[in-house]
Amino acid sequence: MDDAFIAIGHKSIEELLAKDNNTDEHTTWGEAKMSHGVKVSKGVVAGNPWNCIKATAVVECSAKFLADKLNDPNEMSTFDEMTDNCRVIEVNGVTSVRYVQAKPVFPTTARDFLVVTAMEERGDVIAIGTKSIKHPAVPEDPLFVRALTHVSGYIIRPLGEHKCEVTLIVHMDLGGHMPPAVINLLSSSSPVKLLQHFQHLYNHKK
Repeated sequence: MDDAFIAIGHKSIEELLAKDNNTDEHTTWGEAKMSHGVKVSKGVVAGNPWNCIKATAVVECSAKFLADKLNDPNEMSTFDEMTDNCRVIEVNGVTSVRYVQAKPVFPTTARDFLVVTAMEERGDVIAIGTKSIKHPAVPEDPLFVRALTHVSGYIIRPLGEHKCEVTLIVHMDLGGHMPPAVINLLSSSSPVKLLQHFQHLYNHKK
């Protein structure tokens, strides 16, 4: 794997943690709200029309177990119902290049993603960061709109042997003809459903 991809994976972790701990000077977080036990905040990113979303929930399993599930490309279509498939292009330790196809949502064209994903442990905290790249092995497919992931991923903190807190952060440009303002208005519901699905799948598993 090219060292540049490993560096991008590390950068995604740094950006993810900065957005979470409010040290990212480009993101201004608005008031958070609770929805079905999930805390959701919207962040306005300077110079970018697409909002950043942060959602946090508690899952009744160990932090390591959940991190392994969320970092497993074969598990993506199970825990994320919007994912159709995920193919690993290349891998080096905890860093991988992945090509992901999302399910189409009528009447829009299906999206695809070409990203680097990396996982790092910082003390007790486990972070999984993802960021878009270009790779010669995966040119754009005319049947899909290639979405741009500025940064997304998960920060997982242990709350006990079989309990953890997971924070999802997503900042992406879905491309195509959908106005960012429309997507921004609708962007809170998907993270809530996703984190609830984590609870349904992984509560009391390990």
